[in-house]
Amino acid sequence: MPLSTDFRLKIRRFWRKNKKIIIFVIVVLILIITINRILISMKKQDSPTTTYTPHVSVLDSSSEVPKKIASSFEEFIDKYVEYCNKKDYVSAYNLISEDCKKNYFNNDYNSYVEYVKNKFDQPKRYAIQDYSNYDGKYIYNVKIFNDFLATGLTNETYMYQEEKMIASYDENKNIVFSVGNFIKSEDLQYMASNEYLKAEVTKAIYKYSFVIYTLKLTNRSDYTIVVQDNNADTTEVMINVAGEYRGLEDNMNIVLQPGETKIVNLTFSKFYDTDTVVQSLIFDAVRVMEYYTGNPDTAEEEVANAKDKFSMSISLE
Repeated sequence: MPLSTDFRLKIRRFWRKNKKIIIFVIVVLILIITINRILISMKKQDSPTTTYTPHVSVLDSSSEVPKKIASSFEEFIDKYVEYCNKKDYVSAYNLISEDCKKNYFNNDYNSYVEYVKNKFDQPKRYAIQDYSNYDGKYIYNVKIFNDFLATGLTNETYMYQEEKMIASYDENKNIVFSVGNFIKSEDLQYMASNEYLKAEVTKAIYKYSFVIYTLKLTNRSDYTIVVQDNNADTTEVMINVAGEYRGLEDNMNIVLQPGETKIVNLTFSKFYDTDTVVQSLIFDAVRVMEYYTGNPDTAEEEVANAKDKFSMSISLE
Protein backbone atom coordinates (compact mmCIF):
# COMPACT_ATOMS: atom_id res chain seq x y z
CA MET A 1 0.00 0.00 0.00
CA PRO A 2 2.73 2.54 0.85
CA LEU A 3 4.43 1.67 -2.43
CA SER A 4 1.24 2.37 -4.28
CA THR A 5 0.77 5.69 -2.54
CA ASP A 6 4.34 6.68 -3.24
CA PHE A 7 3.89 5.79 -6.93
CA ARG A 8 0.82 7.95 -7.24
CA LEU A 9 2.60 10.87 -5.64
CA LYS A 10 5.47 10.54 -8.11
CA ILE A 11 3.03 10.57 -11.03
CA ARG A 12 1.30 13.66 -9.68
CA ARG A 13 4.62 15.47 -9.21
CA PHE A 14 5.70 14.45 -12.76
CA TRP A 15 2.38 15.70 -14.20
CA ARG A 16 2.59 19.04 -12.36
CA LYS A 17 6.13 19.53 -13.53
CA ASN A 18 5.67 18.45 -17.16
CA LYS A 19 1.99 19.11 -17.82
CA LYS A 20 2.51 21.74 -20.51
CA ILE A 21 5.03 19.64 -22.41
CA ILE A 22 2.80 16.57 -22.27
CA ILE A 23 -0.23 18.52 -23.58
CA PHE A 24 1.85 20.02 -26.36
CA VAL A 25 3.14 16.61 -27.46
CA ILE A 26 -0.38 15.15 -27.44
CA VAL A 27 -1.74 18.03 -29.57
CA VAL A 28 1.12 17.65 -32.07
CA LEU A 29 0.49 13.91 -32.33
CA ILE A 30 -3.22 14.47 -32.91
CA LEU A 31 -2.46 17.01 -35.68
CA ILE A 32 0.03 14.67 -37.35
CA ILE A 33 -2.42 11.76 -37.27
CA THR A 34 -5.28 13.95 -38.60
CA ILE A 35 -3.22 15.40 -41.47
CA ASN A 36 -1.93 11.95 -42.39
CA ARG A 37 -5.47 10.57 -42.58
CA ILE A 38 -6.57 13.51 -44.77
CA LEU A 39 -3.69 12.91 -47.19
CA ILE A 40 -4.45 9.21 -47.38
CA SER A 41 -8.10 9.98 -48.02
CA MET A 42 -7.22 12.37 -50.87
CA LYS A 43 -5.03 9.75 -52.51
CA LYS A 44 -7.88 7.27 -52.44
CA GLN A 45 -10.29 9.60 -54.24
CA ASP A 46 -11.02 8.52 -57.79
CA SER A 47 -9.60 10.64 -60.59
CA PRO A 48 -12.21 12.59 -62.59
CA THR A 49 -13.60 10.52 -65.43
CA THR A 50 -14.62 11.80 -68.82
CA THR A 51 -16.69 10.18 -71.53
CA TYR A 52 -16.19 10.64 -75.25
CA THR A 53 -19.43 10.18 -77.16
CA PRO A 54 -18.67 11.28 -80.73
CA HIS A 55 -22.11 10.34 -82.05
CA VAL A 56 -24.22 12.10 -79.41
CA SER A 57 -25.28 15.67 -80.21
CA VAL A 58 -23.56 18.48 -78.31
CA LEU A 59 -26.67 20.65 -78.59
CA ASP A 60 -29.07 17.91 -77.48
CA SER A 61 -27.64 15.02 -75.47
CA SER A 62 -30.82 13.01 -76.05
CA SER A 63 -30.19 13.01 -79.81
CA GLU A 64 -27.87 10.34 -81.16
CA VAL A 65 -26.75 9.55 -84.70
CA PRO A 66 -28.22 6.26 -85.98
CA LYS A 67 -25.66 3.43 -86.03
CA LYS A 68 -25.70 3.09 -89.82
CA ILE A 69 -25.01 6.81 -90.31
CA ALA A 70 -22.40 6.83 -87.52
CA SER A 71 -20.38 3.91 -88.92
CA SER A 72 -20.63 5.33 -92.44
CA PHE A 73 -19.37 8.72 -91.30
CA GLU A 74 -16.44 7.17 -89.44
CA GLU A 75 -15.49 5.28 -92.58
CA PHE A 76 -15.90 8.42 -94.69
CA ILE A 77 -13.80 10.73 -92.50
CA ASP A 78 -11.05 8.14 -92.13
CA LYS A 79 -10.75 7.68 -95.90
CA TYR A 80 -11.22 11.39 -96.62
CA VAL A 81 -8.35 12.48 -94.36
CA GLU A 82 -6.18 9.63 -95.64
CA TYR A 83 -6.73 10.68 -99.27
CA CYS A 84 -6.11 14.35 -98.50
CA ASN A 85 -2.90 13.52 -96.64
CA LYS A 86 -1.71 11.49 -99.63
CA LYS A 87 -2.72 14.32 -102.00
CA ASP A 88 -5.07 11.89 -103.73
CA TYR A 89 -7.52 14.71 -104.41
CA VAL A 90 -9.54 12.80 -107.00
CA SER A 91 -10.44 10.07 -104.52
CA ALA A 92 -11.25 12.64 -101.82
CA TYR A 93 -13.41 14.64 -104.25
CA ASN A 94 -15.33 11.52 -105.21
CA LEU A 95 -16.32 10.94 -101.58
CA ILE A 96 -18.43 14.08 -101.30
CA SER A 97 -22.00 14.47 -102.53
CA GLU A 98 -22.99 15.71 -105.97
CA ASP A 99 -24.93 18.52 -104.32
CA CYS A 100 -21.80 19.67 -102.47
CA LYS A 101 -19.68 19.45 -105.64
CA LYS A 102 -22.18 21.46 -107.65
CA ASN A 103 -23.32 24.10 -105.17
CA TYR A 104 -20.20 24.56 -103.04
CA PHE A 105 -17.44 24.00 -105.57
CA ASN A 106 -19.45 24.83 -108.73
CA ASN A 107 -18.46 21.43 -110.18
CA ASP A 108 -14.93 22.81 -110.39
CA TYR A 109 -12.38 20.17 -109.38
CA ASN A 110 -9.57 22.73 -109.34
CA SER A 111 -11.54 24.87 -106.91
CA TYR A 112 -11.84 21.84 -104.64
CA VAL A 113 -8.11 21.15 -104.85
CA GLU A 114 -7.30 24.70 -103.76
CA TYR A 115 -9.72 24.32 -100.85
CA VAL A 116 -8.06 21.08 -99.71
CA LYS A 117 -4.50 22.34 -100.13
CA ASN A 118 -5.21 25.19 -97.73
CA LYS A 119 -6.30 22.72 -95.07
CA PHE A 120 -3.88 19.85 -95.66
CA ASP A 121 -0.59 21.69 -96.06
CA GLN A 122 1.07 18.86 -94.10
CA PRO A 123 -0.06 15.49 -92.68
CA LYS A 124 -3.16 15.90 -90.55
CA ARG A 125 -5.18 13.99 -88.00
CA TYR A 126 -8.78 14.57 -86.98
CA ALA A 127 -11.32 14.42 -84.17
CA ILE A 128 -15.08 14.25 -84.69
CA GLN A 129 -18.08 15.17 -82.54
CA ASP A 130 -21.73 15.07 -83.48
CA TYR A 131 -22.86 18.66 -83.08
CA SER A 132 -26.48 18.79 -84.15
CA ASN A 133 -29.07 16.51 -85.74
CA TYR A 134 -31.77 18.41 -87.56
CA ASP A 135 -34.20 17.72 -90.38
CA GLY A 136 -32.46 14.49 -91.41
CA LYS A 137 -29.02 16.13 -91.43
CA TYR A 138 -26.37 14.80 -89.06
CA ILE A 139 -23.98 17.69 -88.52
CA TYR A 140 -20.51 16.79 -87.23
CA ASN A 141 -17.94 19.20 -85.87
CA VAL A 142 -14.58 18.09 -87.30
CA LYS A 143 -11.25 19.32 -85.96
CA ILE A 144 -8.26 18.89 -88.27
CA PHE A 145 -4.82 19.29 -86.69
CA ASN A 146 -1.17 18.53 -87.43
CA ASP A 147 -0.05 14.92 -87.14
CA PHE A 148 2.71 15.35 -84.57
CA LEU A 149 3.61 11.67 -84.82
CA ALA A 150 4.50 12.23 -88.47
CA THR A 151 6.08 15.67 -88.21
CA GLY A 152 7.53 15.70 -84.69
CA LEU A 153 6.93 18.26 -81.93
CA THR A 154 9.90 20.55 -82.61
CA ASN A 155 8.78 24.19 -82.60
CA GLU A 156 5.14 23.06 -82.92
CA THR A 157 2.11 24.48 -81.15
CA TYR A 158 -1.28 22.82 -80.97
CA MET A 159 -3.48 24.53 -83.54
CA TYR A 160 -6.43 23.15 -85.44
CA GLN A 161 -8.94 24.01 -88.13
CA GLU A 162 -12.60 23.37 -87.54
CA GLU A 163 -15.53 22.89 -89.87
CA LYS A 164 -18.90 21.20 -90.10
CA MET A 165 -19.23 18.02 -92.16
CA ILE A 166 -22.65 16.57 -92.79
CA ALA A 167 -24.00 13.06 -93.28
CA SER A 168 -27.49 12.55 -94.70
CA TYR A 169 -29.56 10.51 -97.13
CA ASP A 170 -30.03 11.68 -100.71
CA GLU A 171 -33.19 11.27 -102.77
CA ASN A 172 -32.15 7.69 -103.61
CA LYS A 173 -31.73 6.78 -99.92
CA ASN A 174 -27.95 6.65 -100.23
CA ILE A 175 -25.82 8.07 -97.43
CA VAL A 176 -23.89 11.09 -98.70
CA PHE A 177 -21.42 13.52 -97.16
CA SER A 178 -20.59 17.18 -97.54
CA VAL A 179 -17.68 19.32 -96.35
CA GLY A 180 -16.96 23.00 -95.79
CA ASN A 181 -20.09 23.64 -93.65
CA PHE A 182 -22.26 22.92 -96.70
CA ILE A 183 -25.69 21.51 -95.78
CA LYS A 184 -27.81 21.42 -98.94
CA SER A 185 -29.26 23.40 -101.85
CA GLU A 186 -32.91 23.94 -102.64
CA ASP A 187 -34.59 25.16 -105.83
CA LEU A 188 -37.13 27.92 -105.17
CA GLN A 189 -39.80 29.77 -107.14
CA TYR A 190 -40.64 33.07 -105.45
CA MET A 191 -41.20 36.32 -107.30
CA ALA A 192 -42.23 39.93 -106.88
CA SER A 193 -42.42 42.65 -109.53
CA ASN A 194 -43.67 46.12 -110.45
CA GLU A 195 -43.33 48.37 -113.48
CA TYR A 196 -39.62 48.92 -112.78
CA LEU A 197 -38.18 45.71 -111.32
CA LYS A 198 -38.80 41.97 -111.43
CA ALA A 199 -37.13 39.91 -108.70
CA GLU A 200 -37.12 36.09 -108.77
CA VAL A 201 -35.67 33.93 -105.98
CA THR A 202 -34.49 30.75 -107.71
CA LYS A 203 -32.32 28.92 -105.20
CA ALA A 204 -31.22 28.73 -101.56
CA ILE A 205 -27.86 27.29 -100.55
CA TYR A 206 -27.65 26.39 -96.88
CA LYS A 207 -24.39 26.40 -94.97
CA TYR A 208 -24.43 25.74 -91.25
CA SER A 209 -24.55 29.39 -90.18
CA PHE A 210 -25.57 31.10 -93.43
CA VAL A 211 -28.20 30.95 -96.13
CA ILE A 212 -27.37 32.18 -99.63
CA TYR A 213 -30.24 33.15 -101.94
CA THR A 214 -29.78 33.26 -105.69
CA LEU A 215 -31.87 35.98 -107.34
CA LYS A 216 -32.57 36.85 -110.95
CA LEU A 217 -33.17 40.61 -111.17
CA THR A 218 -34.57 42.26 -114.28
CA ASN A 219 -34.74 46.00 -114.87
CA ARG A 220 -38.02 46.53 -116.73
CA SER A 221 -37.49 50.25 -117.21
CA ASP A 222 -35.44 52.73 -119.22
CA TYR A 223 -33.81 54.00 -116.04
CA THR A 224 -30.98 52.85 -113.78
CA ILE A 225 -32.26 50.74 -110.87
CA VAL A 226 -30.25 50.88 -107.64
CA VAL A 227 -31.06 48.11 -105.18
CA GLN A 228 -27.96 48.51 -103.01
CA ASP A 229 -24.93 50.76 -103.20
CA ASN A 230 -24.41 51.55 -99.49
CA ASN A 231 -25.39 55.19 -100.06
CA ALA A 232 -28.87 54.96 -98.55
CA ASP A 233 -29.67 55.94 -94.97
CA THR A 234 -31.29 52.56 -94.26
CA THR A 235 -30.51 48.85 -94.58
CA GLU A 236 -31.06 48.35 -98.28
CA VAL A 237 -31.38 44.55 -98.47
CA MET A 238 -32.53 42.33 -95.61
CA ILE A 239 -34.44 39.21 -94.63
CA ASN A 240 -37.26 38.93 -92.11
CA VAL A 241 -36.58 36.00 -89.77
CA ALA A 242 -39.64 35.66 -87.53
CA GLY A 243 -39.80 39.43 -87.09
CA GLU A 244 -36.04 39.95 -86.81
CA TYR A 245 -34.49 41.88 -89.70
CA ARG A 246 -30.99 40.88 -90.82
CA GLY A 247 -28.92 42.72 -93.39
CA LEU A 248 -26.60 41.34 -96.03
CA GLU A 249 -23.27 39.89 -94.97
CA ASP A 250 -21.58 41.38 -98.04
CA ASN A 251 -21.37 45.08 -98.87
CA MET A 252 -22.02 44.44 -102.55
CA ASN A 253 -23.40 46.88 -105.09
CA ILE A 254 -26.57 45.85 -106.92
CA VAL A 255 -27.17 48.27 -109.78
CA LEU A 256 -29.03 47.42 -112.99
CA GLN A 257 -28.73 49.39 -116.19
CA PRO A 258 -31.84 49.94 -118.34
CA GLY A 259 -33.21 46.59 -119.51
CA GLU A 260 -30.44 44.62 -117.77
CA THR A 261 -30.92 41.18 -116.18
CA LYS A 262 -28.47 40.20 -113.46
CA ILE A 263 -27.96 37.11 -111.27
CA VAL A 264 -26.89 37.89 -107.70
CA ASN A 265 -26.14 35.75 -104.64
CA LEU A 266 -27.19 37.27 -101.33
CA THR A 267 -25.74 35.90 -98.09
CA PHE A 268 -27.48 36.25 -94.72
CA SER A 269 -26.74 34.97 -91.23
CA LYS A 270 -29.06 32.06 -90.35
CA PHE A 271 -28.25 28.90 -88.41
CA TYR A 272 -29.63 25.86 -90.19
CA ASP A 273 -30.68 23.94 -87.07
CA THR A 274 -33.05 26.57 -85.69
CA ASP A 275 -36.82 26.46 -86.06
CA THR A 276 -37.07 30.14 -87.02
CA VAL A 277 -38.32 30.64 -90.58
CA VAL A 278 -37.22 33.22 -93.14
CA GLN A 279 -40.50 34.88 -94.01
CA SER A 280 -39.43 37.34 -96.66
CA LEU A 281 -36.59 39.04 -98.50
CA ILE A 282 -36.86 42.82 -98.59
CA PHE A 283 -35.42 45.53 -100.81
CA ASP A 284 -36.04 48.56 -98.61
CA ALA A 285 -34.56 51.42 -100.62
CA VAL A 286 -34.86 50.78 -104.36
CA ARG A 287 -34.11 53.93 -106.37
CA VAL A 288 -35.13 54.56 -109.97
CA MET A 289 -32.50 56.97 -111.29
CA GLU A 290 -32.43 59.12 -114.39
CA TYR A 291 -28.88 60.13 -113.53
CA TYR A 292 -26.61 57.90 -111.43
CA THR A 293 -22.86 57.98 -110.80
CA GLY A 294 -22.45 55.92 -107.59
CA ASN A 295 -20.37 58.73 -106.12
CA PRO A 296 -21.09 59.03 -102.36
CA ASP A 297 -20.40 62.77 -102.52
CA THR A 298 -23.27 63.36 -104.95
CA ALA A 299 -25.53 60.50 -103.81
CA GLU A 300 -27.89 62.67 -101.79
CA GLU A 301 -28.47 65.05 -104.66
CA GLU A 302 -28.98 62.22 -107.16
CA VAL A 303 -31.50 60.46 -104.89
CA ALA A 304 -33.38 63.71 -104.42
CA ASN A 305 -33.81 63.82 -108.21
CA ALA A 306 -34.76 60.14 -108.53
CA LYS A 307 -37.59 59.22 -110.85
CA ASP A 308 -39.08 57.01 -108.13
CA LYS A 309 -38.26 55.27 -104.84
CA PHE A 310 -39.91 52.19 -103.40
CA SER A 311 -39.61 49.08 -101.22
CA MET A 312 -40.19 45.55 -102.46
CA SER A 313 -40.91 42.46 -100.34
CA ILE A 314 -40.58 38.92 -101.72
CA SER A 315 -42.47 36.36 -99.65
CA LEU A 316 -40.47 33.17 -98.99
CA GLU A 317 -43.28 31.21 -97.36
